[in-house]
Amino acid sequence: MQTMKRYRHRMLSKLFYLLWFTLFCQSLVYPQAEPGRLTEDGLDFADWRAESENGYRAAMEEIEENSSQSINLNSASIENISVIPGLNAFQRSKLLDYMKNYGEVYSLYELVAVEGFDSCLIRKIAPYIHLDPVSHSPPMTFKNLARYGKHVILLGAVRALPKAVGYNVPISSEQTTAANFYQGNPFGISIRYTYTFADCLRIGFSGDKDPGEQFFAGGQKYGMDYYSGFISLSAEKILKRLIIGNFRAGWGLGLTFNTGSSLGIYPGFNQEFSAASGIRPTQSVSEGNVLRGIAFSLGAGHFTLNGLCSYRKRDATVSIEDTITGRANAFSSFIETGYHRTASEIAKKGRVTELIFGGNLSFRGNFFSLGVTAYSVSLSARLQPRQELYNHFAFTGRYNFVTGADFNIFYRFLRITGEISRSSNGSIALITGLNLNPDPRFSAVLLYRNYPPDFQNLYANCFRQNTYCSNEKGLFMSFSASLPWRFSLSVFADFCKFPWAKYAVNMPSAANDAGVSLTWQANSGLNILIRYVYSSADANIVLPDEAIHASGTESSDDLRFQLNWAVSQAVTLQSRVEIKNARPNFQKKTTGWLLFQDISLKPLKFPLKVVFRYSVFDCPYYDSRIWAYEPDVLYGYSMPAYYGQGIRTCMLITYSAGRHVVISFKGGLTRYSDKNVISSGLDLIDANWKLDLTAQLRIRI
Repeated sequence: MQTMKRYRHRMLSKLFYLLWFTLFCQSLVYPQAEPGRLTEDGLDFADWRAESENGYRAAMEEIEENSSQSINLNSASIENISVIPGLNAFQRSKLLDYMKNYGEVYSLYELVAVEGFDSCLIRKIAPYIHLDPVSHSPPMTFKNLARYGKHVILLGAVRALPKAVGYNVPISSEQTTAANFYQGNPFGISIRYTYTFADCLRIGFSGDKDPGEQFFAGGQKYGMDYYSGFISLSAEKILKRLIIGNFRAGWGLGLTFNTGSSLGIYPGFNQEFSAASGIRPTQSVSEGNVLRGIAFSLGAGHFTLNGLCSYRKRDATVSIEDTITGRANAFSSFIETGYHRTASEIAKKGRVTELIFGGNLSFRGNFFSLGVTAYSVSLSARLQPRQELYNHFAFTGRYNFVTGADFNIFYRFLRITGEISRSSNGSIALITGLNLNPDPRFSAVLLYRNYPPDFQNLYANCFRQNTYCSNEKGLFMSFSASLPWRFSLSVFADFCKFPWAKYAVNMPSAANDAGVSLTWQANSGLNILIRYVYSSADANIVLPDEAIHASGTESSDDLRFQLNWAVSQAVTLQSRVEIKNARPNFQKKTTGWLLFQDISLKPLKFPLKVVFRYSVFDCPYYDSRIWAYEPDVLYGYSMPAYYGQGIRTCMLITYSAGRHVVISFKGGLTRYSDKNVISSGLDLIDANWKLDLTAQLRIRI
């Protein structure tokens, strides 16, 4: 015990001196730039409750794809501008008015003249837009395709040390048949290729092998475990877009159909409705939320027609299969991890085929828009969830048909939106909201949702607290305001009820979330943030010899203090202290804390960028664990859960070898002081440390 106290005191002392030193540096050097952290804001700030590796990975891929598929502002439609991250309704409206009055934009600096825009906002949206003169776009000929087309090749590899026990190949035949080991090597490999010609043509191809999966062996005869690709054509006439291959699709607020990521759909400091953005190609290697087939978008006047046809094989847990053919007749759930490392995981690969037909017809006027969406899904086997109380209303069967309608009303600074959806069993779900932007310094959101327990839609992905868009009724409120003396305040509250039992709660229940965030922009380079979030939810109380569990309330609160400094154009710093208290049912309060310091170096005369993080954490209980976004390579995702006691250091190095080659390397080392083994099962590591290595090569031609 004394040793642990001395350890904590020593680590806190080191962090104190480190924070003091960076503050001292700030006082000596006048700041000249402000770091833009839109990616971190999206993952680590708005989606603080989405603790899912697949969710983070899909969100990160979507953010990076939006950046790589940047929008030409001079030829962008209203729909294109509506999906630019970081813009609220007021700013989008003023941007459209400016372009209507003054024509094409020739420089990012010109956007400062748009009401509601400043240098900080422009820096944040810059990765997602470009400014090419519309009249200068070359025609699509074979000569121009070869001359003006841009190629990007991305090669990546990952490795973790030391090896987990799952890589120890069994010696005896009995152990081998038990399928208790990873059949591939511990390296992860990925490849991406993208060809782009102006805003007209885009071709993408990618392959991915996770650590533990085979490579040109066994069940992976073609090398990678997963391949994806697409061809996307865009035009300004009737055919707006045609996609063949892998794509995402969604319309309205996502209540009827949306296969995009979960970024922005959970209660948080949201200042905009999370709306789906039509059809868009993707090279995502997240196998669960990507469609495969053909999609198109047609436009004429105020009308837009979207359609899609998707056919793909999906991993599933089969419960009933044909004893002769081995074909799946029924399955209990889809599997979306994408892992095919062990014999049991490989046996679940592609067991169910899925066929989807669907589309959306929309009309957009000057002050309103209307849309109608419908889709049908056909499965090769019957979906039959486990016999659990919370699955009583879950979808069962092979076929489903869902229809819905959405609307938007725009009037100056006011936006009213909503969507209603009906599943094939007749259940109707609703979401509607109000957004106020009377001034660029003020924004407010009011959102109501009602998803009945028997609403059955496998492809709904919209605002919620629950795992799926069903069995939920709630009211969400938030506002953000700029205050005097460079202060800004954001507040949110969400009150939610679950009319039927849900996982780990055997009766109707409720959940409440609230948060407040205060930011002080001391100057152009110093930003100080204080954030507090409180969450409470009903949960089962497991008592001995009780056939039916009672219900109690568990809660948690999270306090964060963060400083962002742009010391100079070459040096930026970030410091964070975070404390989380958790109160499980009838158990004592548990507390976890995290401290980290980021140092980012980018010399002005040398094409190198280095980001270093030093973290100390003490989160001894699972309920008080803390998640934090970590810098990573392009398309990488790193959101470690700080659980236990120890130190984590990581470094990201990016070197530009000329105009065409970028080399990135990421290393992260975690060392625990309270355990001698890490993880469990096949992922168990017989050591108190773990080293994650990532290397990436990007070639642009």
